[in-house]
Amino acid sequence: MILSLVKQIDRTLVYATDYEVVNYIDKKIVDLHSTYAISSEHMNHNTEFWKDGVMIWNTAKPYLYMRTHVNKRVLVGGRDEKFFNPQKRDSLIKQKSMLLATDFCKLFPEITFKTEFSWAGTFGSTDDGLPFIGTYKKLPNSLFALGFGGNGITFNVVAAEILADIIKGRSNKDIQIFPFGRI
Repeated sequence: MILSLVKQIDRTLVYATDYEVVNYIDKKIVDLHSTYAISSEHMNHNTEFWKDGVMIWNTAKPYLYMRTHVNKRVLVGGRDEKFFNPQKRDSLIKQKSMLLATDFCKLFPEITFKTEFSWAGTFGSTDDGLPFIGTYKKLPNSLFALGFGGNGITFNVVAAEILADIIKGRSNKDIQIFPFGRI
Protein backbone atom coordinates (compact mmCIF):
# COMPACT_ATOMS: atom_id res chain seq x y z
CA MET A 1 0.00 0.00 0.00
CA ILE A 2 2.68 2.53 0.97
CA LEU A 3 4.80 1.63 -2.09
CA SER A 4 1.88 2.22 -4.49
CA LEU A 5 1.14 5.56 -2.78
CA VAL A 6 4.78 6.62 -3.22
CA LYS A 7 4.66 5.65 -6.92
CA GLN A 8 1.48 7.69 -7.39
CA ILE A 9 3.03 10.69 -5.65
CA ASP A 10 6.20 10.34 -7.75
CA ARG A 11 4.09 10.72 -10.91
CA THR A 12 1.99 13.64 -9.65
CA LEU A 13 3.03 17.27 -9.79
CA VAL A 14 1.37 19.57 -7.26
CA TYR A 15 1.11 23.23 -8.24
CA ALA A 16 0.85 25.16 -4.99
CA THR A 17 1.67 28.60 -6.29
CA ASP A 18 0.01 31.92 -6.75
CA TYR A 19 -0.62 33.74 -10.00
CA GLU A 20 2.46 32.35 -11.80
CA VAL A 21 0.52 29.20 -12.71
CA VAL A 22 -1.78 31.09 -15.09
CA ASN A 23 0.81 30.44 -17.81
CA TYR A 24 -0.21 26.75 -17.74
CA ILE A 25 -3.99 27.23 -17.74
CA ASP A 26 -5.65 27.89 -21.11
CA LYS A 27 -8.37 30.21 -19.82
CA LYS A 28 -8.38 33.25 -17.60
CA ILE A 29 -9.01 32.25 -14.00
CA VAL A 30 -7.60 35.21 -12.08
CA ASP A 31 -7.27 38.98 -12.31
CA LEU A 32 -3.93 40.40 -11.19
CA HIS A 33 -3.75 43.49 -9.01
CA SER A 34 -1.00 45.69 -7.61
CA THR A 35 -1.20 46.50 -3.92
CA TYR A 36 0.66 48.91 -1.65
CA ALA A 37 1.63 49.06 2.01
CA ILE A 38 3.55 51.22 4.45
CA SER A 39 4.86 50.81 7.96
CA SER A 40 5.36 53.61 10.43
CA GLU A 41 8.47 54.36 12.43
CA HIS A 42 8.47 53.04 15.99
CA MET A 43 6.06 55.20 17.94
CA ASN A 44 6.44 56.50 21.46
CA HIS A 45 5.77 53.77 24.02
CA ASN A 46 2.93 55.91 25.41
CA THR A 47 1.13 56.07 22.05
CA GLU A 48 -2.46 54.90 22.41
CA PHE A 49 -3.94 53.13 19.42
CA TRP A 50 -7.58 52.36 18.72
CA LYS A 51 -9.47 49.92 20.95
CA ASP A 52 -7.53 46.70 21.55
CA GLY A 53 -5.30 47.43 18.53
CA VAL A 54 -7.58 45.24 16.41
CA MET A 55 -7.08 44.98 12.67
CA ILE A 56 -9.19 47.50 10.78
CA TRP A 57 -10.40 46.65 7.29
CA ASN A 58 -12.45 49.23 5.42
CA THR A 59 -14.14 47.61 2.41
CA ALA A 60 -14.76 50.89 0.56
CA LYS A 61 -13.15 51.45 -2.82
CA PRO A 62 -10.28 51.92 -2.55
CA TYR A 63 -10.19 49.68 0.51
CA LEU A 64 -7.87 50.32 3.43
CA TYR A 65 -6.55 48.07 6.15
CA MET A 66 -4.37 48.77 9.17
CA ARG A 67 -3.02 46.93 12.13
CA THR A 68 -0.66 47.62 14.98
CA HIS A 69 2.45 45.69 15.87
CA VAL A 70 3.82 44.90 19.33
CA ASN A 71 6.87 47.08 18.61
CA LYS A 72 4.64 50.17 18.37
CA ARG A 73 4.45 50.38 14.60
CA VAL A 74 1.37 50.66 12.42
CA LEU A 75 1.03 48.86 9.09
CA VAL A 76 -1.32 50.46 6.55
CA GLY A 77 -2.18 48.94 3.19
CA GLY A 78 -4.54 49.04 0.25
CA ARG A 79 -4.97 51.48 -2.62
CA ASP A 80 -4.87 48.57 -5.07
CA GLU A 81 -4.72 48.99 -8.83
CA LYS A 82 -6.13 46.45 -11.27
CA PHE A 83 -3.05 45.79 -13.40
CA PHE A 84 0.04 43.61 -13.48
CA ASN A 85 3.15 45.45 -14.54
CA PRO A 86 6.01 45.35 -12.01
CA GLN A 87 7.68 48.52 -13.34
CA LYS A 88 4.47 50.55 -13.33
CA ARG A 89 3.50 49.11 -9.92
CA ASP A 90 6.84 50.06 -8.39
CA SER A 91 6.80 53.54 -9.94
CA LEU A 92 3.65 54.27 -7.92
CA ILE A 93 5.07 53.31 -4.50
CA LYS A 94 5.95 56.87 -3.45
CA GLN A 95 2.57 58.31 -4.49
CA LYS A 96 0.57 55.43 -2.97
CA SER A 97 2.62 55.64 0.25
CA MET A 98 1.72 59.29 0.69
CA LEU A 99 -1.96 58.51 0.06
CA LEU A 100 -1.95 55.66 2.60
CA ALA A 101 -0.30 57.86 5.23
CA THR A 102 -2.91 60.56 4.54
CA ASP A 103 -5.70 57.96 4.86
CA PHE A 104 -4.35 56.97 8.26
CA CYS A 105 -4.02 60.55 9.47
CA LYS A 106 -7.61 61.36 8.45
CA LEU A 107 -8.87 58.52 10.64
CA PHE A 108 -6.45 59.07 13.53
CA PRO A 109 -5.33 62.72 13.52
CA GLU A 110 -4.15 62.43 17.13
CA ILE A 111 -1.50 59.81 16.21
CA THR A 112 1.66 61.07 14.53
CA PHE A 113 2.44 58.76 11.62
CA LYS A 114 5.86 58.83 9.96
CA THR A 115 6.44 56.30 7.18
CA GLU A 116 9.63 54.27 7.56
CA PHE A 117 9.05 51.47 5.03
CA SER A 118 6.94 51.23 1.89
CA TRP A 119 6.48 48.48 -0.66
CA ALA A 120 4.23 47.04 -3.34
CA GLY A 121 3.21 43.56 -4.41
CA THR A 122 1.04 41.60 -6.80
CA PHE A 123 -1.88 39.39 -5.90
CA GLY A 124 -4.58 37.52 -7.77
CA SER A 125 -8.33 37.58 -7.35
CA THR A 126 -10.88 35.19 -8.82
CA ASP A 127 -14.37 36.25 -9.94
CA ASP A 128 -16.03 34.39 -7.07
CA GLY A 129 -13.28 34.88 -4.48
CA LEU A 130 -12.64 31.13 -4.20
CA PRO A 131 -9.48 29.18 -4.94
CA PHE A 132 -8.99 26.49 -7.54
CA ILE A 133 -8.27 23.13 -5.94
CA GLY A 134 -7.99 19.71 -7.52
CA THR A 135 -7.31 18.42 -11.00
CA TYR A 136 -7.13 20.20 -14.34
CA LYS A 137 -7.97 17.94 -17.30
CA LYS A 138 -5.42 19.42 -19.70
CA LEU A 139 -2.54 18.70 -17.29
CA PRO A 140 -2.88 15.05 -16.29
CA ASN A 141 -0.93 13.82 -13.27
CA SER A 142 -1.17 17.32 -11.81
CA LEU A 143 -2.97 18.66 -8.79
CA PHE A 144 -3.59 22.32 -7.99
CA ALA A 145 -3.79 24.35 -4.79
CA LEU A 146 -4.32 27.89 -6.06
CA GLY A 147 -5.46 30.04 -3.14
CA PHE A 148 -5.30 33.50 -4.69
CA GLY A 149 -5.62 36.78 -2.81
CA GLY A 150 -5.89 37.64 0.84
CA ASN A 151 -7.44 34.31 1.82
CA GLY A 152 -4.75 32.21 0.15
CA ILE A 153 -3.24 30.96 3.39
CA THR A 154 -6.62 29.87 4.73
CA PHE A 155 -7.59 28.20 1.47
CA ASN A 156 -4.27 26.37 1.31
CA VAL A 157 -5.14 24.50 4.50
CA VAL A 158 -8.37 23.37 2.81
CA ALA A 159 -6.41 22.53 -0.36
CA ALA A 160 -3.92 20.41 1.59
CA GLU A 161 -6.75 18.33 3.03
CA ILE A 162 -8.45 17.88 -0.35
CA LEU A 163 -5.23 17.02 -2.22
CA ALA A 164 -4.19 14.57 0.49
CA ASP A 165 -7.54 12.82 0.05
CA ILE A 166 -7.11 12.72 -3.74
CA ILE A 167 -3.61 11.25 -3.46
CA LYS A 168 -4.80 8.66 -0.94
CA GLY A 169 -7.78 7.76 -3.13
CA ARG A 170 -10.36 9.00 -0.65
CA SER A 171 -13.43 11.04 -1.49
CA ASN A 172 -13.79 14.61 -0.28
CA LYS A 173 -17.12 16.39 -0.47
CA ASP A 174 -15.48 19.83 -0.58
CA ILE A 175 -13.72 19.24 -3.90
CA GLN A 176 -16.96 20.11 -5.75
CA ILE A 177 -16.72 23.69 -4.41
CA PHE A 178 -13.36 24.53 -6.06
CA PRO A 179 -13.15 22.99 -9.58
CA PHE A 180 -11.67 24.72 -12.62
CA GLY A 181 -14.90 24.44 -14.62
CA ARG A 182 -17.01 26.58 -12.28
CA ILE A 183 -16.27 29.94 -13.96
